[in-house]
Amino acid sequence: MINKIEIKDCASFDETGVEIKNLKEVNFIYGANGSGKTAISNAIANISAYPQCDIDWENNTKIQTFVYNRNFVDENFARSRNLKGVFTLGKAEKNTKEEIDAKKTEIDTLKTDIINNRGNIERNISDKEENENQLETDCWKIYSDLKNDFKTAFKNASFKKTFKEKCKSQINNASNLLTLEELKEKAERIYKGSTETKNNIVQIDFKNIEYIENHSIWETKIIGKKDVDIAAMIEKLDNSDWVKQGRVHFKKNEGLCPFCQQPTPPNFENLLSEYFNETYLKQIDELEQQQSNFLSKTEDITLQISTLISLENKDIDNIRLEELKKLLNSKIENNKTKIKNKLKEPSSTIILDNLKSEQDLINALLQKANDKIKLHNDTVKNITREKSKLTNEVWRYVVEQIRTNYQAYKTKNTTLTKAIKGLEESKKENIDRKDNLIKEIIELEKQNTGIEQTKTEINNLLNKFGFTNFKLVEATEEKGSYQIVRPNGERVERTLSEGEKTFITFLYFYHWLKEGSFNQELITVDRVAVFDDPISSLDSDVLFIVSHLIRKLIDEVRNKSGNIKQIIILTHNVYFHKEVTYNKGKGVERLRDETFWIIRKENDISKIKSYDKNPIQTSYELLWREVKENSRGITIENTLRRIIENYFKMFGGISPDDILKELDDEDKIIASSLLSWSHAGSHGVNDDLYVTTGSEKHLKAFKNIFEKTKHIEHYKMMMGEGAENEQ
Repeated sequence: MINKIEIKDCASFDETGVEIKNLKEVNFIYGANGSGKTAISNAIANISAYPQCDIDWENNTKIQTFVYNRNFVDENFARSRNLKGVFTLGKAEKNTKEEIDAKKTEIDTLKTDIINNRGNIERNISDKEENENQLETDCWKIYSDLKNDFKTAFKNASFKKTFKEKCKSQINNASNLLTLEELKEKAERIYKGSTETKNNIVQIDFKNIEYIENHSIWETKIIGKKDVDIAAMIEKLDNSDWVKQGRVHFKKNEGLCPFCQQPTPPNFENLLSEYFNETYLKQIDELEQQQSNFLSKTEDITLQISTLISLENKDIDNIRLEELKKLLNSKIENNKTKIKNKLKEPSSTIILDNLKSEQDLINALLQKANDKIKLHNDTVKNITREKSKLTNEVWRYVVEQIRTNYQAYKTKNTTLTKAIKGLEESKKENIDRKDNLIKEIIELEKQNTGIEQTKTEINNLLNKFGFTNFKLVEATEEKGSYQIVRPNGERVERTLSEGEKTFITFLYFYHWLKEGSFNQELITVDRVAVFDDPISSLDSDVLFIVSHLIRKLIDEVRNKSGNIKQIIILTHNVYFHKEVTYNKGKGVERLRDETFWIIRKENDISKIKSYDKNPIQTSYELLWREVKENSRGITIENTLRRIIENYFKMFGGISPDDILKELDDEDKIIASSLLSWSHAGSHGVNDDLYVTTGSEKHLKAFKNIFEKTKHIEHYKMMMGEGAENEQ
């Protein structure tokens, strides 16, 4: 069945064109002659000849189109002495007919199953694509979080689809699983680091500092000789350091005591010298030497540390080194003070603060830096291998982040894949079965088909409706075709009237459509029927016959009792339109299986509009609808004349002269052209009089006529002004 027809850039349709969409089983298109109906029927008949146009088929299943229009009449009547034979099923044996009908019923069921198969396959494919898209979204979120840190690892997978596919291919990655922090550190070193080797950091030289710290001099009480006469007194008073300091002043004070200024005994100076003997002086020298050693060594240590910090080596934790330096300096300064006090009072004892804990911490910190340097140098030496290793480790981290989502994706994907495979197999089985049934039907039909039945039934209809002066017979010179002859056997050639020719051509098409085919093997195919003005030259009796036959086809479409699946009827005849659209009890309401359209030409461009109700009621209402919806049409002035004639002459009882008397001089000239029926003679609503003048002036005069004659309420009602629009 046709869902949508797109017609553009042909006949009176411009490059924008029109869309006739959401078509149903039964469709009615009304339009005046020249409005574009034939362009639509021609496109349906042979869409390949109109590449700019398009037909959208339900379930993408194209079925055969049977189109009755002017071209069909010309091709099958005017251009040939004979009509092609229409093959139909003959009066077959009952069993054979039942067998064919049963197979056709099974084919219909299989077609439905195939459509369902395709629909389910498409839904599962859509679900599968959605499943892929969800995994892609999940993977891309991880990429977005990590891309700035691992651009090198993601170099060949920087698009959504490629990243997702890479994740899928890496799902069994067995590389080491590192933390994100570890990966970032390695990436910084391997992807972004220098490719030059680095020198190791020389450890701080703490050599001999422990020896100085533990030297015995710090705990040695340095005092004078004990067997000297004054030793007992000095020892008793425990003031040897005070005496030592006073000895310097004694030498300067010329034998007088520097403290009390009294003369001292003659041998006092010798006694002092003997007390502060060589041993004492050596110990003092050792103390001073160790002080010098301590100051020199610690100064060297702090200088080394300061130099390292100033170099700002990135492999060293310089902040921590600065902290350790402060702790070390604090202890060194404290020890300096202790040594200084020891020098002042050699007889005192001190214990220096041990620097080993700071030494160990500093050495450990520098060793850690050297470990990093070694790792860097090893990396530089094996940079290609290290990059590959890190890339694999990055992808291992990625797949671990996506693993739960991937498992859900994989489970659903497996289920959908199996479902699609099963549906494809089922569809193939149904198609094979359908094709086999069609072949079986063709074989049965070959045994029981011919053109005789079509000829007989058409002749019966001709006689039934009074067409007795011609009939169909099988052609003698062209087997499988018909020719039209008079009762005496003489060929009619071109002596048929237009009405006779149209009627027999319609009957020929009707039998071809309803129960036959030009091909013996295509009698049972599904079909779309299109009728384009089938009664253009028929009298009222034949119009009724044609309408009746088409309504029977519509009933078959609705009852799904034949091969015709859809019908499209295009006409310009109001009465024919009312006949074929009539449905008892429906009124103008639209049924669920039908659509209504009106096609018009506006500024020489065809346009089409759909309606929720049957838009064609009476010819008089149709004229008013034309004014409302197509006031710029090329025949608008003629439409206005017809309305005035129908209303004032038939309903209003007002003469044209009386109307003109009510108008101003300015309007009389234009109004008189609209009232020309009084002079040219009355004509009905079906006459084709085309006048192209200024429509705006005529519309104004048209309204003015109703206003001046005090019939403006009728004008407003029909134009929908101040009242609900009428269909």
